Amino acid sequence: MLEKVSQVVLLKDFYGPLLTAKQQEALNMHYENDWSLSEIAASMNTSRQAVYDLVKRAEGILQDFEDKLGLVARFQRTRQNLDELKLILEDSKADNPRLNQAVSLIEEISALL
Repeated sequence: MLEKVSQVVLLKDFYGPLLTAKQQEALNMHYENDWSLSEIAASMNTSRQAVYDLVKRAEGILQDFEDKLGLVARFQRTRQNLDELKLILEDSKADNPRLNQAVSLIEEISALL
C-alpha cells in the first residue's frame, strides 16, 4: 500500500497540473493528507462513491500520462544511475581533485532532481 501511495504522489508531482483542480484536490486530500473517502466527500459536499470515482479516474489519467510519456520512469532511472556513478567515483577517488569535483557535481545534479 505504501508503495502505491508513493507512486501516485510521484505521478501527481509530475503530471498533477494536467488534472482538473477537483481531481488534484481529491488526490491531495487522499494521498498526501491521508483523508478517508468519507472525509473527502464531506469536505467536497458530495457522496463517498463520487469521491471514489474521482480518485480512481484521476489515478488512471496519471498512469496514462506515465504510460505515454515515461517521465517518472526516466527520472527514477536517472536518479539511480547518478547514485551508482557517485558510489563508483567515491570508491576510486582517493585524493584525486578531479574525481572529488565529479562527485560534487553529481551531488549538485541529484539535488536538482
